[in-house]
Amino acid sequence: MEKTRYARFVQNFMQDAWLFVFLLVVLSGFRATFLVLFSDTLLPDTPGKDIALTLWYGLRISLKTAGACVLPAFVFGTLLSTAWPKWNGEKFRFYWACFVLFVFSALFQMRIPYYQEFHSAFSPFMFNTFHDDVGAIVSTAIDQYNAVWRVIGILICSAVLGYLVRGWFKLFPSKWQQPLLSARRPWVVVTCICLFVAVFAVFVRYGGAFSFHKSIYWKNAARLNQHILNEAVLDDIQAVYRAKSLYKDLRKSAIKVSAQEVRTAAARLMGKSEYTAEDLLPLLAQQAAGGQKPDHIVVIVAETYMMWPLLDNYASYPLAQGVRKLLKRSDAKLVSHFLPASNGTMFGLTSVLLGIPELNLYASSRQTAQKPYETGLPEQLKKQGYKAQFFYGGFPSWNEVGTFINNQGFDKSFYAADFSGEANVWGVADRDFLQKVPEMIGDEPSFNVVLTSSNHPPYRVDMSREPDLPTVKDFENMLPAKTADKELVASRMWHFAYADKYLAEFVEAVLAKYPNSLVVITGDHADRWTLTASPSDYERIAVPLILIGRPVAQKRLPAKAAGSHMDLAATLLELVLAKNTPYYALGHNILATSQEGTPFGVSAYYWITANEMGRLHENKTELLPGVSTPLDEEKRAEVLQRARDLRTVAAWRIMNGVSLRNN
Repeated sequence: MEKTRYARFVQNFMQDAWLFVFLLVVLSGFRATFLVLFSDTLLPDTPGKDIALTLWYGLRISLKTAGACVLPAFVFGTLLSTAWPKWNGEKFRFYWACFVLFVFSALFQMRIPYYQEFHSAFSPFMFNTFHDDVGAIVSTAIDQYNAVWRVIGILICSAVLGYLVRGWFKLFPSKWQQPLLSARRPWVVVTCICLFVAVFAVFVRYGGAFSFHKSIYWKNAARLNQHILNEAVLDDIQAVYRAKSLYKDLRKSAIKVSAQEVRTAAARLMGKSEYTAEDLLPLLAQQAAGGQKPDHIVVIVAETYMMWPLLDNYASYPLAQGVRKLLKRSDAKLVSHFLPASNGTMFGLTSVLLGIPELNLYASSRQTAQKPYETGLPEQLKKQGYKAQFFYGGFPSWNEVGTFINNQGFDKSFYAADFSGEANVWGVADRDFLQKVPEMIGDEPSFNVVLTSSNHPPYRVDMSREPDLPTVKDFENMLPAKTADKELVASRMWHFAYADKYLAEFVEAVLAKYPNSLVVITGDHADRWTLTASPSDYERIAVPLILIGRPVAQKRLPAKAAGSHMDLAATLLELVLAKNTPYYALGHNILATSQEGTPFGVSAYYWITANEMGRLHENKTELLPGVSTPLDEEKRAEVLQRARDLRTVAAWRIMNGVSLRNN
């Protein structure tokens, strides 16, 4: 006998409710599994109450995910089958459930290596993937992160969950729906169900509450005192939603800028009541205090060269022996309160060369970058008689870096094809690459940018060629017994030590061959791995800025020195230009002994001073190592306002150029 419309509605609705429960259980199971897998990152004295709260907050926020996933089943299963008897709502619900479970399984498998690499359950950086070398990323995923096995794991997990959800539907106690099916007034039951759905939707929307004030969502889910627990609260769907929201907000905040907003920002930056110029040049115009012109300038943007291995509490690990030795030179200066532009290589390189903050607008590929930036280093140094050269052991097609370098006025550029030796998907190994560069610099005064690549997954440098370095096993033995994935961590340590060794040898070779040189070293980004279970933002994010050579030998490093990649251009130009030489810069001279306001650096996500570091889009700050006094509220507000103004100006320059006549 054909089911009545009312019976179809009730039975399908009850199955939707049953599916909702199943999805909540699965999400909670993945959350618990995540905590088990990364239990070694928990503090030793983590109370059970915190674990319980993590699971409880997670359950609440997963109400949103489960509700959103059940909604299509309710609309296209329950409602459609009620209206159209021939439509098989149960079959649709099952296949939809299988698809959802496949997505859950896939995201969970991706979350594990992503958290290992970025200490985040997905971040805005994930949306930059397709602007990178996708082929190399896929190769790295297969080689370094066991992508093939993870795909197999996804298929097995989703198949098992699909089998279980089929059984789950069959397990539904039919006696629960009998009172509803036998109701004398079906319209009353339907009305009550509709009212229940409306009220329950509000409850789900606010994460187990009936008002925004008591709700839980990704912006307020970090309620515990450990990063790993706060990340575990978010299920994978919510983590992706957070990443997408942050990415969207960042792009919106940068793109939607009017000429009047830029004028207002420029006026504040210049300490004026208004800015009436028709372009940005008056704001960018600077005059050098007077430096010492070297014969050669060499800027090294080192792959994943992080600040934390240079900190005193990691000195016992032989990670940065080469650079530590360089820092003992009398003509070496280290700026430790320094941020990379963002968390990707191209972002760092772009900010260093153009002297602008990173806004995730892909400045290097914009139409405005088809000609040299006024603030760019290559063109400004060419006017001082330097030949501009770019050296990269990788490929010019990576992020279209070859096109960008040519557009910014470099006279010569060298890539993987110009070098021989050991190589992988990212290019020629640092050893073979860096050993050849000094001879290629030449005797003519030159500005040289060197981009390395070996300290990067897949960690596959030929270790047999490096008998002087500790072995991976040696590094394993240095790690605490509870360290997860010891072999992988040890391999990362080995590759960092390898990159550090040949970086230092390269600097020594350059200074030996060209004594009157200025060498600048910075990392392209950090935020990949640490040896600390719960690292601070500073340990995760900061990179060093190292200056070596005669131009800095007599310079005193200011006690409050702080900056970011965008400030490297102004700092370098002040070191090498003659007194009163005009130049353009948006950043500040980090080595200036007197500055207006509090010196700071700004990246895509963070800001830093000599006292503390904070997040641009969250109300979170932390004291830096060895600092006991935070900024006062007035100075912090000043830093944040100037950071916003710099980003506003940069957004306009990236999207529109220097003219303010556009609307």
